[in-house]
Amino acid sequence: MKKNIIILLLFSIIIKSYAQNTKITWDNTIDKTWKFPFKEVSIYSQTDSLPQKAWFYATTSNKTQPLIVSLHTWSGTYSQEDPLAREAYLRNWNYIHPDFRGENNKSDACVSAQVISDIEDAISFALKNSNADSTEIHIIGVSGGGLASLAAYMKLNFSVKSFTAYAPISDLESWYYETKARNLKYAQDVEKITSDTFVFDALEARKRSPLFMDLNIEKRKNAHLYILTGIHDGYTGSVPITHSILFYNKILKKLYSDKEIEAIHDTTIVSLLSKRMNPQAKENETFGNRKIHLYKKMPNLELMLFEGTHEMITPQALSLLPIENLEHSLLKKINLLAIGDSNAAADSGWVVQLRKLLPFANVINHSVAGNTIGFDNLDNPKLNTLKNVETYLNQTFESLPENEHLDAVIIGLGTNDAKAIFAERQKEVPQNMNTLISEIKKQLRKRNKNTTKIFILSVPPAEEQKAEAKYNGIERRTVENNLQFKKIAVKQNVYFIDTQTILKTNFPFLTYDGIHLIEKAQFKIAQEIVLFLHKK
Repeated sequence: MKKNIIILLLFSIIIKSYAQNTKITWDNTIDKTWKFPFKEVSIYSQTDSLPQKAWFYATTSNKTQPLIVSLHTWSGTYSQEDPLAREAYLRNWNYIHPDFRGENNKSDACVSAQVISDIEDAISFALKNSNADSTEIHIIGVSGGGLASLAAYMKLNFSVKSFTAYAPISDLESWYYETKARNLKYAQDVEKITSDTFVFDALEARKRSPLFMDLNIEKRKNAHLYILTGIHDGYTGSVPITHSILFYNKILKKLYSDKEIEAIHDTTIVSLLSKRMNPQAKENETFGNRKIHLYKKMPNLELMLFEGTHEMITPQALSLLPIENLEHSLLKKINLLAIGDSNAAADSGWVVQLRKLLPFANVINHSVAGNTIGFDNLDNPKLNTLKNVETYLNQTFESLPENEHLDAVIIGLGTNDAKAIFAERQKEVPQNMNTLISEIKKQLRKRNKNTTKIFILSVPPAEEQKAEAKYNGIERRTVENNLQFKKIAVKQNVYFIDTQTILKTNFPFLTYDGIHLIEKAQFKIAQEIVLFLHKK
């Protein structure tokens, strides 16, 4: 009996530990492991000379790159796990994750004068110690980091290009009562912040609330402000959506006093709070594959309520920022079909990266590991695209909302066609690609979709020294096939994207087995696709 009790206790501890470690990644205050190339640094405060810790990454690019200033959550510190670090690294952007007085449970934290100064100090440090573009500074945070981002928008002296706040707190006084009523520990934190005696001070709470701060319009006239929150926050999360909506209304009134029609009125707020949906929302409008319930967009000011709770839609977060003059809304309603092999089907494959870079797009993925253009790889007809392309297209059009267009088909195949087992059949590979393009065009014509664009991706490089024997000779074969694919693209009047050239420099470091690409290489492919889509 005693043994069984011990086993049950151990099981309980394991489950509890698992639950803690599977906490939403953007709010993981348990995992504090940071890996190369991120570097822990100390920054001395301009206000009191105390050292502030931060995690920092400086771009390796010879060209100036943006600076991402990622702000930790309410109960977090600089050391908490931050999935935005990985996204900044994939782009080779500069990144800093400052402490700004750590957890919000003391008077010198939570939008104090020291906090604002600490954020400024972190930006100064990053500009001095990296190749950062001073015109491309972007501050982003979620929850308590969202609060800090809104406060930085109101108070920071730096010229910052964008501020992004997910699920932000904007009114500490209201939030105190909201959390106290639900017996959340945050109410006690606010008491500690606002009073040395741990008795709530409403006046001090208001001083630290972005909703009641004055805005220097001249200082922010060219800055972008993005406010995003999940429609269910406040029910399943800790910050009601009113914090985002009321702050949006405040800034709208300051920046666009003649655009009152764009404000969210009380009746709409009550409806959103009670229904947790918007009956007037546009059908099939999504962000990061989440339904958009409300979207207000003014020059330099956006508000979005998405299907979700108290969270950041992390993979797409950096793609929303106004960087490199790529206007994300230009591709808002685009529908794409991807047909590829394992490099497209992988969890970190180029299709997943494409979805990050095109947060409003619908990317349909019919990619299969082992897929070929026209061979029964492993004697399996399901790995032969020519035999399955009609099914792919049928399923794609069935999944598309009525009256929506398929904007592009992207084909990323050819690695498996160049395997050693098919070495004697290489003349068939370009022929099969030509036939595949013709068949796709035929299927599109049947549906009167003649304006759908078709893109052929070149076959990625290969590293035979790392690859299995079944890929012997693949380097030469893929180079020859890519030359033929480029000619076919011209003949068929479709587009050819040369990913082989952009990957071949330092390619041994972009693959783990000579064939399959690491995430950074997959991201490079997706970037190239997005550039083509913007051009075409």
